[in-house]
Amino acid sequence: MKINYDLMKWSLSEMKKLNRYLITLGVLTVILMLSLFTYNTKILKHSQREDFVFQPAKFSDLLRDGRNDTNHVLTAAMRISKGGQKALLVTLVNDAFLPFTFSWLCNTQGMGIHNQVLFITGDSESAMKINQKWPEVTAIQIDGVHSGNQEYSHVGYVELMVRRSEVLLEILEKNIPIFLFEVDCIWITNPLNNIQSYSNVDVVVNAVSSRSNVIAGGFLYLHPTDASKKMWRALTKQLVQLGMKIKNSADEKLVSEGDNDQQYLSKLVFSKYGGLRYQILSTDDYADGKWYSFSKEERNRRKMPLILNNNWISGNLAKIKRAKAWGHWFLTESGHCDPKNIERIVDQHLL
Repeated sequence: MKINYDLMKWSLSEMKKLNRYLITLGVLTVILMLSLFTYNTKILKHSQREDFVFQPAKFSDLLRDGRNDTNHVLTAAMRISKGGQKALLVTLVNDAFLPFTFSWLCNTQGMGIHNQVLFITGDSESAMKINQKWPEVTAIQIDGVHSGNQEYSHVGYVELMVRRSEVLLEILEKNIPIFLFEVDCIWITNPLNNIQSYSNVDVVVNAVSSRSNVIAGGFLYLHPTDASKKMWRALTKQLVQLGMKIKNSADEKLVSEGDNDQQYLSKLVFSKYGGLRYQILSTDDYADGKWYSFSKEERNRRKMPLILNNNWISGNLAKIKRAKAWGHWFLTESGHCDPKNIERIVDQHLL
């Protein structure tokens, strides 16, 4: 058989060229990988510093295309707080919480704080209803807020807490004092002066009955200090990471009790993260839902609380039923304010 040596020589030459190309490509790949490793190591070390300013992509942005703009919330917050001179009373509500919202507004209508209140809602219809019925308060709609009933420590509820933490961080970074509250509660007295009377602290938080190592996640006062900002950045970072972990789960799926805003917040506060100084409000003055389980004698023995939170019970319907049974509901069946309950609770201080 005759062998074509010219073809063999050409093939060997081409193979040598290919070999040199592959070796060069391999060297360049190794250099690139080493560069990326060095860069990521520097970023990781930098992010672990206490003074690192965490600015994550918003969790709501990660769930959908496009950028969610909260500039209108910040504009409203600056206007309401007079550029940070006054405290901003802020809460997040969805359509399922509108009955609680209107009951709370009736409850507090004579306390002189409505012009400091900002409701953040998940749908434009809820915002419109609040603004139309109660023009003294401000309601703003944002993206990323689930609709419907969301049960504590379930995916849908946790994702609401992620969104709330993100928005509060943006407001806090604007040097606005924040009074975070929830509308499923009864205000016997306006607590603002009492809460603001605690000096030399960064945050004022509420104790939780029977849990000495836990504080309430939905009732607190944040002074816009360096320490409170560091703490809230760390909280938001943890919640965004949790949000990414559960984002593909059904809203009704139970999330571990150790993974929620209340647990993360408690650990950060009690560890005095970033030099945080805190004051804990007693459940004698700021009672939670355990109050409802006390005997009549025990309730009479205790002093009248300033605030009574309607928690330690699951589900919106159950909360409304209990509030109505105790005369702690301030809406009539026709949707108007109930003057009898308002007078008994707010004026006469009779629980």
